[in-house]
Amino acid sequence: MAAMAPVILFLTILVSPALGEDFLAPSNRSLAGGCRSYGCSSCARCFNPGARPGVMCKTGGGGVGYHCSAEPKGGNDVSATFACMDWTFGSNAMRSAEASFRAQAGQDVYFGVGTYGTSKQRGLGACYRLKVDGMDKDIIAQSINTGWDVHGNQFDLQIAAGGTGAFNNCAGREGSMFPGGQSAWGCTYGGVDSYEACRALPKSPRQSHAMRQAGDSLVSLCEYSWKKKVRVSGAGRPAGACKYNPTLLDVSRVRCPEQLVALTQLQRNDEPHSFTATAKARPAGFPNSGDKKCRSEDPSAGLGYCLTRMMDCRKPSGAFKDNVQWDLMVAGRRVLQTCTSDGYTRIDVSCGCSGCMC
Repeated sequence: MAAMAPVILFLTILVSPALGEDFLAPSNRSLAGGCRSYGCSSCARCFNPGARPGVMCKTGGGGVGYHCSAEPKGGNDVSATFACMDWTFGSNAMRSAEASFRAQAGQDVYFGVGTYGTSKQRGLGACYRLKVDGMDKDIIAQSINTGWDVHGNQFDLQIAAGGTGAFNNCAGREGSMFPGGQSAWGCTYGGVDSYEACRALPKSPRQSHAMRQAGDSLVSLCEYSWKKKVRVSGAGRPAGACKYNPTLLDVSRVRCPEQLVALTQLQRNDEPHSFTATAKARPAGFPNSGDKKCRSEDPSAGLGYCLTRMMDCRKPSGAFKDNVQWDLMVAGRRVLQTCTSDGYTRIDVSCGCSGCMC
């Protein structure tokens, strides 16, 4: 089935008074202050001044911030950056954000992040409301990544042990985020294929304190994803393990909730006004009345209308400044704020250089 290109809207944001006057304001660091911390007197060479503070990350080549390497070298020397574990579907941070949004906007949804679209900015930073067959509530998920294998009528959601893919920073080598080998993580694409298989996973990263302090566990996050039906087992089915996925019944670009953006620190300035699905913001083929099924079990059918899953623990493409257009992003939220190897401590992404020698 041919992939459908997403509809990207370029609209003027209308801020609801209920969400406060500072909805699009940079976070708690001034633009000039963000530059001075890097030895700069001006912000001319900083791509993301005003971003939320974090720890410094220095590589052998002198890069810091958003230039921090995606390749871990081992140990805990903060020489690389990773995906954040509290972005994972069902984390305590996500569930707290969902509750806050429900109280504020009166909308009961799940939150998530993942991959949508194939080119650099197509979908990157935008939020999509997903209606998934078999789920009790919609998901509002932000696209923080892109990939050649993810198309405009598919969303690839970050869930615990959802498949480490081709670029695995989760397990199996010295610099991986989690201890142990890769076998407990299941299929390379799809991850563990049963609720019971979650129990063999490590509970926490090698640097475990932050995850334990957050009240999260990789095992419980994996189990939560099965309970909420964001994944389908291949047990007893003809194609076998990891070949089946839920069907997307509706996809629409929507406004990103501030509670979700607070976790990613990535935000577009061309957002729609509404949190609900609209005809103009839907990609072609949606809403899906149910006649179009996810057929991921058939290699010839493609992944159209599928909610797929992943978790590679790797720095997503939204954290590379060359993948986002400066003028499409909100000041201080131009690049994704990633984490150290503990999966929770944020990297400072105001700048990508020292002394503004970019």
